[in-house]
Amino acid sequence: MEIKPFLIGITLVVIFVLESAFPHYRNRVSRVRHALPHVLTAIMNGLLTRFALAGLTTGVISWAQGLSPLPRGLGRLPAGAGPILIFLLFDIWMYCWHMANHRITFLWRFHRAHHSDTEMDTTTALRFHPGELILSTLARLPVVVLLGMSFVQLVIFETILNLSTLFHHSNLAVPEKGDRLLRTVVVTPNMHRVHHSVERSETDSNFTSILSFWDRLFRTFRTREDTRSIIIGLPQFREKRYQRLRGFLITPFL
Repeated sequence: MEIKPFLIGITLVVIFVLESAFPHYRNRVSRVRHALPHVLTAIMNGLLTRFALAGLTTGVISWAQGLSPLPRGLGRLPAGAGPILIFLLFDIWMYCWHMANHRITFLWRFHRAHHSDTEMDTTTALRFHPGELILSTLARLPVVVLLGMSFVQLVIFETILNLSTLFHHSNLAVPEKGDRLLRTVVVTPNMHRVHHSVERSETDSNFTSILSFWDRLFRTFRTREDTRSIIIGLPQFREKRYQRLRGFLITPFL
């Protein structure tokens, strides 16, 4: 499974370079300085996952083997349909979890550290507070058990999720026609820029992470005709100190 960090790293570098050539928001400066706290956060989260959370997850999955009733029902489905259904159901869970992060005050304290970035680009996909990572891992374990997910299925989902997140957080200037076509199926940069708007009514929309139609189905889908007019970030935590690593890490506790 070591291919996962390799794919994420290559995708990050490729999109980062393309953002410089084809930026949606122009006149961005000090992009490397902006990216550095996010890369350091990714390293911290990677170590936390490798030495604590991954072991907890594999332990729970091993314990749950044969206990979940859902896989036995899925066994009656045509070959390959079971994993696809599990993928779809877990993507719905991620939608619900993301919405909860916006609507439950305690969870929002950690998630707002992600939203406090004022110059969103592909590296913002790495900007998740370690506290949010821990809470997310603990919250999803019962779902993993209920669905009967294997560790391989979970890694595949996470890899697709990470690549999708790198793409839709990017500052790539995807033509609106292309973006509109893509977002009939997956989350796109223009769709996610609305979610990172300083306007709370827009922040509380477009919660899905991979497949865009959950927002349409649950009526949380929202678009903006001119996405270049969107002000990225939050009304608070806009000072430079909150864009640095220390400021980012203390954001939930202020």
